Amino acid sequence: MLVGRLFGWLLIGVSVLMASADAVMALGPGEHAGIVTSDVWMLLSGRAWNPGAPSIATLLMAWPAWTLVAPLGLFTVWMSRPPRRVRASGRRRFLD
Repeated sequence: MLVGRLFGWLLIGVSVLMASADAVMALGPGEHAGIVTSDVWMLLSGRAWNPGAPSIATLLMAWPAWTLVAPLGLFTVWMSRPPRRVRASGRRRFLD
């Protein structure tokens, strides 16, 4: 659980850094070339994204990278949360 939560928070932190880098590049002079998901895919896998027929994966690879990393981090943190504790009587707190 702890490793999952740390990994999730790491992904959230990385997505915040990617979003801030996109914002800085958008506000800077010249052409805006943001960090897209296919660039991150190429850095992690070592090969370029080669789209075949148009599909959902092709659309997702054109999105900014932080839009896919942030939900993945949030989902990881949510799935790694500690289990809820139920009282011995079986009643929940809001019934007290």
